[in-house]
Amino acid sequence: MTMRNHPGDEALLDAAFGAAGAETERHVASCAECAGRVSDVRAALSMVAEAEAPEPSPLFWDAFRGRVASAIAAPPARRRYAGFVLPAFLAAAATIAVITYLPTDVAAPAPSPAASASSSLPVAEDASFDAVPPAVAAEEIVGCRDVAECVADLSDEESRAFADALRAELAASEDL
Repeated sequence: MTMRNHPGDEALLDAAFGAAGAETERHVASCAECAGRVSDVRAALSMVAEAEAPEPSPLFWDAFRGRVASAIAAPPARRRYAGFVLPAFLAAAATIAVITYLPTDVAAPAPSPAASASSSLPVAEDASFDAVPPAVAAEEIVGCRDVAECVADLSDEESRAFADALRAELAASEDL
């Protein structure tokens, strides 16, 4: 049985050392490309084995031991971001605390007065009047206690517009 694909590099390295499985060995024996790669690895290994590397001088080993000992004895290097961690942590904790303790049922702001004392529109035609809840006192809406106080400060033009609006309102209510 032959392998459908070529074996991976690890399997071919095992074959070069003679530790490959039976299926890899059969594939290398039947595939010229894989056999060439295994042969190249074996040739490189024999060159490395034959190469002579000089032994480092005793001075090198003394210097090496000294550098390792000083690196072990030295305190760990301070990280550059160490000054950033604590402020970032405190800012995150403050943000979480604010979000956690914010009230979730915040009351809506009080509506602005819907109709001013100088409004020439009757209440039924004033679109902003519908936004005011009925529980709000009339003094809070128009700024006066009774009709006479509200009408007293109107200009002549505002008085005529107010009278016309009242007439139209009365005419509309008589038609009903």
